[in-house]
Amino acid sequence: MELVRWEDGHFGYMLRWASDPRMTVYVGNGMPWTPDYVAERHEQALRHWETHGFGLHVVVEDGVVIGLAQMLDGDLGEIEIGYWIDPAHWGRGVATQVAAQLRDKALAIADRVVAGTDARNHASGRVLEKAGLTYFTSRTQHGRLQHCYALDRGMSDKGVLRYSAFTTDPAGGNPAGVVLDASDLTDDEMLAIAAKVGYSETAFVLPRAERSFDVRYFSPQAEVPFCGHATIATSVALAERIGDGPLTFHTPAGEITIETSGGTASLTSVPTDSAVADPALVSAALEALGYEEIGDGPVHVGFGGARHLLIPLKDREQLRELDYDFDALRDLMLAHDLTTVHLFWRDADGVVHARDPFPVGGVVEDAATGAAAAAFGGYLRDLEGPQRFVISQGEDMGRPSRLEVDATREDRRVVVTGAAVPIR
Repeated sequence: MELVRWEDGHFGYMLRWASDPRMTVYVGNGMPWTPDYVAERHEQALRHWETHGFGLHVVVEDGVVIGLAQMLDGDLGEIEIGYWIDPAHWGRGVATQVAAQLRDKALAIADRVVAGTDARNHASGRVLEKAGLTYFTSRTQHGRLQHCYALDRGMSDKGVLRYSAFTTDPAGGNPAGVVLDASDLTDDEMLAIAAKVGYSETAFVLPRAERSFDVRYFSPQAEVPFCGHATIATSVALAERIGDGPLTFHTPAGEITIETSGGTASLTSVPTDSAVADPALVSAALEALGYEEIGDGPVHVGFGGARHLLIPLKDREQLRELDYDFDALRDLMLAHDLTTVHLFWRDADGVVHARDPFPVGGVVEDAATGAAAAAFGGYLRDLEGPQRFVISQGEDMGRPSRLEVDATREDRRVVVTGAAVPIR
């Protein structure tokens, strides 16, 4: 099997396959592939080769063209890859071979290779993982939810572990990078590693004493004082190596105690608090979020190691249709020292459904946010009294997460429990 440069004579293959809905549902802009659109894509492919020296290929096996493979130039030294295999050749591992060849070609000329798959196309995500790419975020493009994967040249020698927190399935939960010994890393090196990993946070561990550690958290753009899902991921990673039991993390937000057992971790937050949010902040946030009305209950700024704006929504549909102004919300959050906006709705069974935009970290949304869960637990305790409940997050990203919250302690600390698993 080989990848052959796209030429004029290959136009007919694209035109023929464009009538197959199994292609058009996942490839391109989601619109029907009319002959005019196919001709436009063909011309774009030829120009890309002339401009960049790489681009669209045909996949050839035993002299027969069986698919398409593409490399596109991107930002910040990235190359985006994609592929489509004729359905007659599905199930034979061809896609994995194509993805691996594209990966190698991309990393030979760029520092980072990225790929996006339609969230409904689970097989494509598995192919990218087999090719060594790792899920790092989700986004909406052309009205469709897309999962994004990436691999950086040389990242394997950085000592970064990858775990997904608040899930038992590597395809769910919120991914976090974990560096178990960051003693020799500078602040700039930690930030650079977090940016390369691309997850919402990477945790950096500095051993202090037996089962006691200094831990710092970096998003791709800045250090944050505390991160719940990275704490869960790091705790499980440590427990797998030194055994289950108690851990103590000394973080910029304060001391965090953790109990680990059987692939799960329960973190006890710093003391929480919450207060009614300034009306001007709420008005500006709702404008950036595109909400004209919200649910019953007060909007608070809550603290559980970091500050979060806590906004009740009117129904599940409003939560599902989240589509916000990234730049406007980021600037507002930076001005008010907010880590996420915690949008929530409670169903009839008392389960809290939540979404957490995180533009200040350079990430559209968190699939699970343990620090926000702690802050939210303190908020509910203040309003309704001590209670335990479950937060279901990440559902609308295709990365379901489960966070168990215990807001019954008298010292205003909140316990957040979840599982974590290695991604690869």
